[in-house]
Amino acid sequence: MRANEAYAGKLITHGTWDHAIVDGLAPQPGDLLVPKARYSGFAGTGLEQLLAARRVRTVLVAGVATNVCVESTIRDAYHREFFPVMITDATMAAGPGAQEATEFNVQAFFGWLTTGAELRAALLGNA
Repeated sequence: MRANEAYAGKLITHGTWDHAIVDGLAPQPGDLLVPKARYSGFAGTGLEQLLAARRVRTVLVAGVATNVCVESTIRDAYHREFFPVMITDATMAAGPGAQEATEFNVQAFFGWLTTGAELRAALLGNA
């Protein structure tokens, strides 16, 4: 936003391009949707209450930008005593070296790392 004034106040804003859900991941009937307007999925949302009410302890995290939104959500999950797992090949960083730095931070301090293939195998009982 600082580098391009045209984006000032327009990022992560409801109704704009970067708030939209990719068509292939559109919510299905019965899915829960937690819109966010900050970097963390926990900031200003009901995500913590939604997870707690369902006794969810493990949070799988994917998205962009790894070093901004993904890491903010993982840090907040950790501080709320959830077990965050970052799906490394389902994230993309903003800036050189940022992916590796966030992966280091997550693995060393805040949670766990996995890949999509490892997650699929674990969910299917093939791990």
